[in-house]
Amino acid sequence: MSRRDYDGMLEHARRGHPFEVCGALLGQASQDEVRIEGVLPMENREHASPRTRYVIAPEDLLAAQRDARGRGLEIVGYYHSHPDHPARPSETDRRVAAEGISDGVVHVVVSVDGQGNTEATAWVFRDALQAFQALSLAVEARARDPKRGEDAWR
Repeated sequence: MSRRDYDGMLEHARRGHPFEVCGALLGQASQDEVRIEGVLPMENREHASPRTRYVIAPEDLLAAQRDARGRGLEIVGYYHSHPDHPARPSETDRRVAAEGISDGVVHVVVSVDGQGNTEATAWVFRDALQAFQALSLAVEARARDPKRGEDAWR
């Protein structure tokens, strides 16, 4: 993940505090690696409990899929924040992932507190029995500049 996308995701979590924020992770996945090449902030459509839950509306998900395809990418995962809670999947996250088609999907959880301190961790949902497995989240200092066809500092 580029530094710019990573910082944007953390800033989204800070701006949304004390409510959960969410978004899509766009990129490319292989058997060995998932490359996150874009972060797409989305609106949390949860109205009853937005401090502890998030909902991505179907129409927002379709728009994200179109955006990803337009960039030659796919949705490889999602991120959401845990205001004033640890950066690890909750029991609700596990239950929702088990109910949906989430096997192999990357989940980034961002903890954020009232002072703006953040921590992000990455996870992959394996199945209802194994639940979430921790992943390494690598943030690049450099990102590919498609206009110049070379690496450029951002």
